Amino acid sequence: MKKQRLLTLLPLLYAAYASSLLAMNLLATKQFDLWQFTVTTGILVSPIAFIIQDLATEVFGFRIAKRMILTGFVILIVASLVYQLAILIPPSNFWSNQAAFASILSTTLRISLASLTAYLVGSLVNAKIMDQLKRGYPDSLFFRAITSTIFGQLLDNLLFAFLAFWGVLPLSALISMVIGGTLFETIYEIVLYPLTRLLIRLSQNYLGDEIDAI
Repeated sequence: MKKQRLLTLLPLLYAAYASSLLAMNLLATKQFDLWQFTVTTGILVSPIAFIIQDLATEVFGFRIAKRMILTGFVILIVASLVYQLAILIPPSNFWSNQAAFASILSTTLRISLASLTAYLVGSLVNAKIMDQLKRGYPDSLFFRAITSTIFGQLLDNLLFAFLAFWGVLPLSALISMVIGGTLFETIYEIVLYPLTRLLIRLSQNYLGDEIDAI
């Protein structure tokens, strides 16, 4: 059957990408100090999203990567609405964890909008730059992956920090968040590049001639 392998691989990538986004958002409620920077435990799963996004862009092109990013955006919105609904449902009399439940899943409207906007813009820019660079640097996956990450994550961190915390935190703290987040995520991308390259090659070999049908 034509495109059989494509129809097998894409749903798996979509599922893994959506799962990593949902986990990353939940884990983002806990912060810890890493050297001179404050980061969230979302970094435990963020590499999964980064790798899949790079893989989708490299193997399938920007059109498919864009569709995956937009799907993730819709899933995050739905999840946020379901979380708020779950918090509003009155708990049983014997259940005493409502406050803890709400503290994990609830967030302000401002932070939610900032997070969604930063994710959407940063991810699309990341994928677009990586796709555009392929025309000029087709044999330099490392350069394309790292350059797109720097610009995409810089924009992601910049939008989130200033949309969520402008007027709440001092400017120096916002700049530290932007630089620290971008620096750490870029280092993460560099460290995981061998895995990214391996998965891209395995996907290309698995799809074979079906890539031409995309």
